[in-house]
Amino acid sequence: MLNLLNKFVVPEVSHVDIYQDDEDPLQFWMIPQRVRAALGPEDTPELSIYAFARDLSLMAGIDTPLPPGETEGGLMTLTVECTVQQEDQEKILAYLRSQVLSGALHLARPVASGGEIGTEWRGAVSGDPKLAYPTWIEGDVQFCLPSALGPTFVKPGDNKVKPSLTESNVASFSIALGQEGIRLFRETISSGKLPAHVAYSLQFVARVPSITVTITGHAEAVHRELKDLAPIVETENGVPVRTFPQVTSLKELQDTCGSLHVEYTKFDFAQQDDKLREQLEDFVLQTTTAYLKSMFCQPLITGQLDKEKLGTDPMQNFKPPGTSVTGSNQLWLKEFEQTGETDFGMTFHGNMARPFSTYPSAALVSMVTQPQLEKAFIEADLNTPIFHTLQVPVRVTADFEHDPIAGIQVTLDYRQTDDRTGEVKAFSQTYDFLKGSETYYFRTTLAKDAQGAPKDTFTYSSRLHYKAAQASTDIPPQPTREKSLIIGYDRLSCVDVKVVAGTVPWATVQSVQVDLRLPGVSLPSATKTVILSQQAVEDSWFSYTGGQTSPEYEYSCEFLLVNGSRMTTPPQRTSASRLLIDAPFEDRMSATFVPQGLFPPLQSIVLSTKYADEAASYHTEGTYVFTNNTTPWRWDVDLPSAKNREFQYKADITYVDGTTTPGQWQAGQEGTVQVGEVKSSLMDVTVTAAALDMTKWKLVVVKLRHEDPATHEVQEQTIKLTPANAGQDQSWKVALKDPTATTFTYELDGYGVDGTHKTVAATTSSEQLLVVEL
Repeated sequence: MLNLLNKFVVPEVSHVDIYQDDEDPLQFWMIPQRVRAALGPEDTPELSIYAFARDLSLMAGIDTPLPPGETEGGLMTLTVECTVQQEDQEKILAYLRSQVLSGALHLARPVASGGEIGTEWRGAVSGDPKLAYPTWIEGDVQFCLPSALGPTFVKPGDNKVKPSLTESNVASFSIALGQEGIRLFRETISSGKLPAHVAYSLQFVARVPSITVTITGHAEAVHRELKDLAPIVETENGVPVRTFPQVTSLKELQDTCGSLHVEYTKFDFAQQDDKLREQLEDFVLQTTTAYLKSMFCQPLITGQLDKEKLGTDPMQNFKPPGTSVTGSNQLWLKEFEQTGETDFGMTFHGNMARPFSTYPSAALVSMVTQPQLEKAFIEADLNTPIFHTLQVPVRVTADFEHDPIAGIQVTLDYRQTDDRTGEVKAFSQTYDFLKGSETYYFRTTLAKDAQGAPKDTFTYSSRLHYKAAQASTDIPPQPTREKSLIIGYDRLSCVDVKVVAGTVPWATVQSVQVDLRLPGVSLPSATKTVILSQQAVEDSWFSYTGGQTSPEYEYSCEFLLVNGSRMTTPPQRTSASRLLIDAPFEDRMSATFVPQGLFPPLQSIVLSTKYADEAASYHTEGTYVFTNNTTPWRWDVDLPSAKNREFQYKADITYVDGTTTPGQWQAGQEGTVQVGEVKSSLMDVTVTAAALDMTKWKLVVVKLRHEDPATHEVQEQTIKLTPANAGQDQSWKVALKDPTATTFTYELDGYGVDGTHKTVAATTSSEQLLVVEL
């Protein structure tokens, strides 16, 4: 039988592990560590890679976007085997004859004798070596691409298969590649670099030499440590949710349970095979834990002990409510004590035959050459089927609820001759539309021309049945190649127009009258007047065209302005089903009026504005009253012509004494316009009492006066200074029409705390800082 001890490799075939047989000295076992591509006819790899793109015309109609998702993909078929090619087998056999069986290689061999397996050094052996594969008992094979990045690389479930587990251990894949997977193949094949490989996971039965396992310890100490170490698996609804404290290796068990001693036979595996050593230690761990369970985890002898006092079952929290508490595991003891002062010991000795694992793998580019990869790559054109079919969704857009239409019949007819066979392909179908929400599908097989291209021209005709027993209307057949046939009013010998207000300044326009008519049609419905306003911005018009094919109609507009005037537009023609009405204004003009002057003596400024465009028969006016000099007024005017931007304005001034100054009409331009007492500059005089001793004066009155030398306009102000406000400077502002006329006069009246009265007669000054002195 295959024995794990003393494995070796042939120098020229380093990818194959060679194991000896512990009974037949001529028998050798091969375990490949590299995967090969299976060869088909002409010794070519059994590999095909098909790249395909979906027919986009079948994925969405002409009026819908493409659905989300992948639009291309791939299919890869690959057959691999875990074998050693004949050329390498010949090299192995030659090495066995010259080095192993001749005794030239100083090699140890496992030997089974009398139920024991020992080790002896090989000498010369006569006979010819025999090569074979081990008995494979389990395994799987996986094709690995960056599938962790998502199903757009490799589709789930297609990349893992079971091998044959026969001598060749063959495995065949049929792998669906996503959009990114097939693009990765396409872009990297030419470089000879591809991040794809095939990985086997196999198990075979092997034997190791006789092994001895000895387990010893003190019962009390080991029991105490095991109570903290015992692995417990908690589940919820049958699903494990927590495992603790769990040991996973023999070393971890010995480190955690210091009172437990485990010794076993150590083997010197050839070539430092750590995986074989780990599997052997796993066997020792299983043997040890099985023995400990038999000693410390068996049920108690049935007696008078209350099971509920033996301890809480760790699984109790995950059982249905009301389930009785179960006990009897010695490791759960709480209210009882258990001691054992004896030492225990157990020795296991024997041969072990059990499954061992190996993991052969290989990159795809190492199994297949770059020219072979390129030859295996095939692009499939899914847009060229064997036969072509026509599928046309048919819809109508008539409003059966509001328009006087009782029903619509639509007939589609296909009749073409196949130029290659002479066969006439014909199909006709009539559909009845009674609600307007129906969708029908016209499907037929297409004829082809001499070059094999499909003939996809068909005809459609319609018949309208009107309400109120009106005669039906027939629309003659029309040829088309549309892949989605939508029949609207423009194809049904009638018009249905939605009249909608667009850019209409309702602050200027009160309403819009729209006159519509079908030229050359004498039906009552051929004319209609629609009134649009801010409260009703939409209306509709439906009419039959009287059999004429043109859906063109005529419309004109009359705009009633808020100021009572009217504007009209000349008649225009259109066939739009949605008529958008915009006001006949090309632009908008704005002027901001800023009041000038002092309130008082000003009481009000009455502003009047007017604009006129005689060519458009358009005029508008505005009026505003200013009662202070801080609030401006903005006047907006809609302009029929963007070039005509001049307007007229005048300002009438009223004073608090009742006098008035009438204004004159003058031309204005958009922007900022000053109205009222427009001054060219402003004089600001600061009055300070810093030089006065206000402990002596209880009141000082300052009278200020300015007279314009040209107009004799007088501006006056009186300032009262007291001990309370003497620390604050006072300001006097004077509007000057002449910036050089800065001379003013002031008078002072002082009233002392002791009853004295002192005056200063009118004094002329032009200083901007007036220092009051008495």
